[in-house]
Amino acid sequence: MRQRQLLFFRAAALITACSALLYCSWPLGFVLNPLAMRSGLASELGAFGQPYNWVFIVGDVASGLLLVVAAAVLLRLYRLRGSSRIALVLLAVYGLCGAADAALPMRCLPSLQVCGPIFHDPLLILHGVFDFVGSFALLGTVWAAGRYVWRENQQWRLWIYVIGGGGILFAILSAVFYVAHGPGYWAQRYYITLSCIWVASLPFILRPKRVTLKQLT
Repeated sequence: MRQRQLLFFRAAALITACSALLYCSWPLGFVLNPLAMRSGLASELGAFGQPYNWVFIVGDVASGLLLVVAAAVLLRLYRLRGSSRIALVLLAVYGLCGAADAALPMRCLPSLQVCGPIFHDPLLILHGVFDFVGSFALLGTVWAAGRYVWRENQQWRLWIYVIGGGGILFAILSAVFYVAHGPGYWAQRYYITLSCIWVASLPFILRPKRVTLKQLT
């Protein structure tokens, strides 16, 4: 039984790591689409008509679906309750929203052209809704995991303060700079990177103390 649990844990950790790597694809933009990378948001790399947009679309969709699988595996493995269970449910919501967001790519690049009123483009509205809900769900995982760690796994508290707090900071800066026509694209890239690091660490953060790798081997 312990060997089986170890196998499932390693599988979930590997899946979340692969998901994080797939989602943190924005550095490829410097090679595949340097024009959009000069001042555009990461979502512009997957916009209609952009070179190699399929790389970013497929990667983001696969990343989101992998998170759903990882959350399901961890829920079955740990049989968690309370805030730790909420964190995994929100992780699955984040994954679904990320996949749906990528599957509805932008038709216009705000950094390069005038896109017109948002309400005249239903697909852009859905794209924004999934993006907002996904970001809210991800921030919810920080809150839920923080509650769990505060009670059960306090050695991860500093990690949550640094990675979770940094992600929230850059998420706010991304929105502020975008509205104020500042370098919001760089703040967003930092936010994406920290989000991927956070996602990859969740299987370890939420592992109950009674289920350690030493016990499983």
